[in-house]
Amino acid sequence: MRAGRIFSTFLFAMGVAALSIAGLARAADSDATDAAALKEIRAEMHQMREERKRDREVIRSLEVKVQQLETKDQKVETTTQQLQNTDQKLKETTLELQQTNQQVKTLQTKVDAPIATQQFGNAVERYLGSHSFTVTGAAGGEFIYDQQSGALDDLHHASQNSFFFDWEPMILYRPTDWILFEGVFSAGFGATGTGTDLSTADFQIFLNKYMTVVGGLFDQPFGDWYENQSPMWVNRFVTAPLPFGVEPVVPPGELGIQLRGGMQFGALGQDFDYTVWGGNGPNFSSDVLGAAMSSPTSIASAETNGKSIGARFRIYPLPVDTNWGRLELGASTYNGKWANGNWFNSWGVDFNYFIGNLQTRGEWLQSYRQMPMGQASDNRQGWYVQAGYFLTGLKVPGIPDVINDYLRRFEPLVRYSGVNQRGVSNDDIQGATGVGLGGTQVGLVPDFGINGSPATYAPHSREVALALDYWIAPSIVWQNEFDIELPRAGGVFVSSTGAETPAGSIPNDHAFLSQFTIGF
Repeated sequence: MRAGRIFSTFLFAMGVAALSIAGLARAADSDATDAAALKEIRAEMHQMREERKRDREVIRSLEVKVQQLETKDQKVETTTQQLQNTDQKLKETTLELQQTNQQVKTLQTKVDAPIATQQFGNAVERYLGSHSFTVTGAAGGEFIYDQQSGALDDLHHASQNSFFFDWEPMILYRPTDWILFEGVFSAGFGATGTGTDLSTADFQIFLNKYMTVVGGLFDQPFGDWYENQSPMWVNRFVTAPLPFGVEPVVPPGELGIQLRGGMQFGALGQDFDYTVWGGNGPNFSSDVLGAAMSSPTSIASAETNGKSIGARFRIYPLPVDTNWGRLELGASTYNGKWANGNWFNSWGVDFNYFIGNLQTRGEWLQSYRQMPMGQASDNRQGWYVQAGYFLTGLKVPGIPDVINDYLRRFEPLVRYSGVNQRGVSNDDIQGATGVGLGGTQVGLVPDFGINGSPATYAPHSREVALALDYWIAPSIVWQNEFDIELPRAGGVFVSSTGAETPAGSIPNDHAFLSQFTIGF
């Protein structure tokens, strides 16, 4: 029993050993197979790496070829564009040549034909470029009749009538946009025959739209008359108001420098402007009471005078869109020294108002002259007011339209002016006053723009002027004026030694003036 158990155990152990040996044999065979497969895989991987390397080289070669092809294609496109541009330029050049040939033919035709005035002017303008040269101004012929009804301080008097002519060209030269030269002179046949007078010669430098510098010989910017209203093609009357006539209250001109400008302060039309200036100062014909002003002051006289300063401010308060018309309000002052330190002071106010066909303007001015050697001061006041109305819209019923057309060209006007001063120099009445209003005033003889009435020299002169203008064109006018002299009593006439004689009774003269003026 025991032996059978031992045999069974032996047999079991032998079976286990056989199974172990068979498993080891199978394991050995599996390892050999796996090694062979791994070797084969490694060989394939090596082959794949070589193929991948060759593929990369091929790709690189292809990329280089593609880049070369793209470069060639870009060059081809550039060349094509250049060819197209060249072709377009050739077409344009061909067209320009055709146009040039046509212009040459046209020019040849113009050369063969006589050159027209307008073409010559255009050629000059093209040559000058930004330069501009303009000649403007006015010319006028005048007839004056003055009925001198009585003597003035026992001076010679006689009714006068004569013809006069005056030409006042204005030259404007603008070499660039920022500078302008202006020159005005008068040449005419007046009381003393043919004469000339330089009234304006200045440079205007435009610093900006708010400032302009003016230097040279210019009209006095005092008030509104000398600078804006005195030219014969602007003045609505033939003569000047008394404060700006043969016995002016302020000097008519100045030699110096000024700064001017303006700007808008509100709505359209609400503006103000300013002018400040300095110059050689005032001068007088003598150092006696009532001596006439001789201005602008000469260089020799300026050596004994102090310089002058002046200022003017004007405001335009009414907006354009209110339809209330245009209103100008101004204030001026002019001060300086004369005759080695004696003061001259003046101030004034003025207005202009326009609405529709109605035009009005006026001015008040006053001056004070310090006299040498303890004499009483020489004070003067002057004023004028005037109004005019264009008959543009007039239509009188019952008369032909052709008559109404003539009536619409008329402008009736009226002016009242006066001067107050303590005395008037006899020498200025009898001799040349040099007032610069169209010539030289000699004695009591009329001159261009001066009626020659003795009453205008009265210390307290007054004048009513009635005018009727006929406007043939905007720059062509026939003016007719009737002056009624109404001098007041008072004042004195002063001799060259300073002796004073009461003015006494002053004759009330009447004068008629007719003037034909062309502005150009």
